[in-house]
Amino acid sequence: MSTDIVSSTDSASRTDTVSSTGIVPDTVPGAAPGAFDPDAIVVTGIGAVLPTGRGPEALWTAWREARTALSPYQDPYVRTSRITHFGHVPAELQRLSRDSVPHKLRKFGTAFTFNAVLAAEDAMRQAGESWQAVPEERRGLYVAQDDSTELSVAAFHKALDQARTDPSPQVGADLTRVVAEAFGNAATFNPFTVIRALNNNTLALVSIARRFRGDCAAFVQDAGAALGALQRAAFSLRHGDCDTALVVGAGSYNEPLKLAAQYRAGHLTAGADGAAPLRSFDAGRDGTVLAEGAVALVLERAGDAAARGARPLVTVLGAALRPAVDSGVGPATLAESARGLMAAHGVTPDTLGAVLADGKGTVHHDAAEAELLRALLKDSGVPVSSVRPVTGTLGAAGPLAELALAPSLFAAGELPPIAHLAAPPDDGTDFVTGTARKRRIDTVLSLHSSFNGFAGALLAERPHLV
Repeated sequence: MSTDIVSSTDSASRTDTVSSTGIVPDTVPGAAPGAFDPDAIVVTGIGAVLPTGRGPEALWTAWREARTALSPYQDPYVRTSRITHFGHVPAELQRLSRDSVPHKLRKFGTAFTFNAVLAAEDAMRQAGESWQAVPEERRGLYVAQDDSTELSVAAFHKALDQARTDPSPQVGADLTRVVAEAFGNAATFNPFTVIRALNNNTLALVSIARRFRGDCAAFVQDAGAALGALQRAAFSLRHGDCDTALVVGAGSYNEPLKLAAQYRAGHLTAGADGAAPLRSFDAGRDGTVLAEGAVALVLERAGDAAARGARPLVTVLGAALRPAVDSGVGPATLAESARGLMAAHGVTPDTLGAVLADGKGTVHHDAAEAELLRALLKDSGVPVSSVRPVTGTLGAAGPLAELALAPSLFAAGELPPIAHLAAPPDDGTDFVTGTARKRRIDTVLSLHSSFNGFAGALLAERPHLV
């Protein structure tokens, strides 16, 4: 029995204590280490709305082909030459996301929460029809959202634009109407639409659109929010607060003030190499590319999944989250945190299948992560890759996107390379470049850092069947 202490980044800044069951050696030929544990937390449904397209298969294919989903930045209400690239969700997929939300609810949502609703729909569908028999009050909902809200600067810009072209006599001098338009309800100002300006907007919209009435929690800000949501979901499942849990990570960096802040901080690429704007760990890296998207996962106890005939896709072992390098904590200390997480579940660097590095692409973040990897792996030969050059920096959806890739890693028996990595650090870490690495993968460790001073690790393994 092990205990993970997880610090969330939600407004309450609370700390949850999460217990998880370790691994028992198994001698079944070809099986991953361990025996079936009915209390293990497994993923039975995955939905994704990302720059790579819809679903984890689209993400896997893009990563395997080293095909970037990053494109020149474009927005009808933002004019800039400083933001060169962005990970945009394709326009047609954005329309599908909007259409997935009941019409009467659309005025309460934002573009990225619409993505979350569609991702949730896909995850629930994959979890199987029998999942629908779970009572609404026993469905837990745990949401990670970037600090992306409306009203935004772009929303007011759009409202003023519409006001200038609106022939009605009230427009132009009627500030109330402009504010109402920015809130998405120009006819009459409905105070309830202020929900669009809240950091739990995703929680509110998904709970109503997908009928969740049970235990719930909302976490905000970057990758740390997703790790907090995952741990809270596992805690609630193990303690009987819910029978199934939906974890959703969603957000978008496409807001003028957020883009400007990241640019001023020197985090963004200058985009000199248009074909490879984000070059994780490469000697020529010059910054990250921000992105948007949503990922949803259905979690439940392995015994419950087996009882209803659902197929587990991946087992979530645990996560660790703590202040990062930007907060004065060094890479060696972060490596100890990740090593402690693995040790709690019987995994060592020598038995680890693969590492999915964050690989933001900034000079500072990648240098710190390379040092972390060097301290953690110590020439163990564990291959390291990153999907970041394909997706961009996803924020709250990032850790869930990498968890969504785990089933494909288990099935394919290979680890795709880090796209565009031509000059990796010469530090003994086995960065996968050029072609995929053929290897049986039973365990995956993913690493994450946030712009707000937190870093975390997530450990998952091949599910054990009855």
